Amino acid sequence: MVDRIQQLHFYLKRRGIYSLAGKSVYRLLLVAMVIGLMIYFAQTYIHNFDQVLNDFLLKWDWKFVTSLFFVSETILGLIPPDFFIVWANSTPHPYLLTTVLAFISYLGGMLAYYIGYRLSLVPRFNKWLMRKFSSHFATFHKYGGFLIVFSALFPLPFSTITMVTGMLHYPFKKTALLGLTRILRFFGYGYILSLLF
Repeated sequence: MVDRIQQLHFYLKRRGIYSLAGKSVYRLLLVAMVIGLMIYFAQTYIHNFDQVLNDFLLKWDWKFVTSLFFVSETILGLIPPDFFIVWANSTPHPYLLTTVLAFISYLGGMLAYYIGYRLSLVPRFNKWLMRKFSSHFATFHKYGGFLIVFSALFPLPFSTITMVTGMLHYPFKKTALLGLTRILRFFGYGYILSLLF
C-alpha cells in the first residue's frame, strides 16, 4: 500500500500535477479574495447594499437565467459561473437552484464534448480548432484526465476543456465520470458565498 502511494506521488510529481494543483488553488483563492473584497467595499460604501443587490437579483426570471447559463456553459464558459451562484443564493430556494445550476453546468460541459467531437470530423473546422486550441491540446496531453477534474473544480474553462477532450476523442465515459466533480464546485462555492452574504 505504501509503495503504491509512493509510486502515485512520484507519478503526480513527474507529470506536474502538483504544480497544476497549486496554480489552480491560487486562482481559486484569488477569485474568492476579489469577490470578498468587492462585497466588503460594496457593503461598506453603498447604503443598503444587501437590499439593493437582492432586489436586483430577484428581478431575473429563473427560466431566463438558467437558459443563459446553459448557453454560457456550453459555448466556452462565456460568463463565470460565480455570478450565477450568487444569483441562486439570493433566491428563496438557494439549494435547489444551486443544484439545478450544477447539473446544467455539467450537461453543458458534456454537450461541449459532443460539439468538439463532431467538429473534429469536419476537416476545415478541425484545422482551425487545432490552431485555435493548440495550447489546450498540449496541456491536455500533459495532464490528461486530471485537467478535466481541475477545470471542473477550479477557475479554468470547463466547457473549453471538455470540448478539447471531444476533439481529441478522449473516452466519453471517462470524461462524464471525471466531469461529475463539477457539481462539487457549485456546492462549495455556494457554501462560501452564503457565508459572505
